[in-house]
Amino acid sequence: MPQTPSTSYSTPKPLRPSLPGIGWLPSRCLQAPPHPLACTRCIDACPAEALAFHENGDGVSLLARDACHGCAQCVPACPSEALVSAEIDALMADRAEGEPLRLGCHRVKDEDDLSRLHCLRALGTDLLAWLSARAAPEPMTLYLPDGCRNCPAAPEGARDAWKCDVEAFATVTDTPARNDFHATRRLVSRRDLLRGRPAPRLPAIAPNDAAPKARRLQRKLIAVEALADTQAPPALPGLSLNTDACRVHGVCARVCPTEALQETPYGELIFNALDCLDCGHCLAICPEGALQRAESHGATPLTLRETRVLDCFECARPFKSKVSGGAEEAAPACPACRRERALLQESFHDLFG
Repeated sequence: MPQTPSTSYSTPKPLRPSLPGIGWLPSRCLQAPPHPLACTRCIDACPAEALAFHENGDGVSLLARDACHGCAQCVPACPSEALVSAEIDALMADRAEGEPLRLGCHRVKDEDDLSRLHCLRALGTDLLAWLSARAAPEPMTLYLPDGCRNCPAAPEGARDAWKCDVEAFATVTDTPARNDFHATRRLVSRRDLLRGRPAPRLPAIAPNDAAPKARRLQRKLIAVEALADTQAPPALPGLSLNTDACRVHGVCARVCPTEALQETPYGELIFNALDCLDCGHCLAICPEGALQRAESHGATPLTLRETRVLDCFECARPFKSKVSGGAEEAAPACPACRRERALLQESFHDLFG
């Protein structure tokens, strides 16, 4: 018998009762406490404009209106994987290594060797790379009914960025649509029910996996490495620091929702691109604007700033000071004492000219 998950595990909350296959885990979400940081990528990705954050006495909830048809494009849009899909979780669990994979949506004709998702656009590039690496050296083929034309989940306009991404990992085949589009209604088909296949369930999340992390970036990087020379490695985020503008208060590291930007006990500011969600909150929060996006330095952690601990000449409190190549100050002062001194000088100037 399957073991019942421990009560310490977290189960994502369904976006609405009639849509049990897509769940939201607040502890991973950048919009929800304890972060909370402005992030609307899931809302922006929804073709039906059905998602909204709702503030209440308990914090923040993510809700879906009846306009949601279950395409789950919000799932790959979330950088911290706060949105999960029971369908996708079941698909990943069922994949054996070295087996060809044929995927179709609910509009494609039923076939025995065809794996199905309600909408294939629920698969982001990280999962496409993972599924392709899992199937290798066998092929992965995606069947798009009528090329997704006239589908409510398809983007407006001629350019389809998702299809361009798919073609890097799978063979894309246009096929006639055999069924009319409909919103997701159940998690298991009648055929699966007769075969005794259980309905997919939202996964239970372990306590050590409930925080925001760059899961998608790391999954894609591992998968692309497994695909050897057939794929270029994904672009990693990059940061640069204007050390002259930096005031060493460390607010950028404190606001980082992952461990991408950390300040060591010795005052060093370390950036690890493999943990970065590219959320941009460190850039927005810095009062001096000292941080900027930059070209990636690869997966090796980068030291953006080195500091030393000095004792303030005026108040005797220890403070962090940037390491520079110039001469050391004879009477170093902490930021608080420097501000107080500047205010006194300004007041003196105002009074006596």
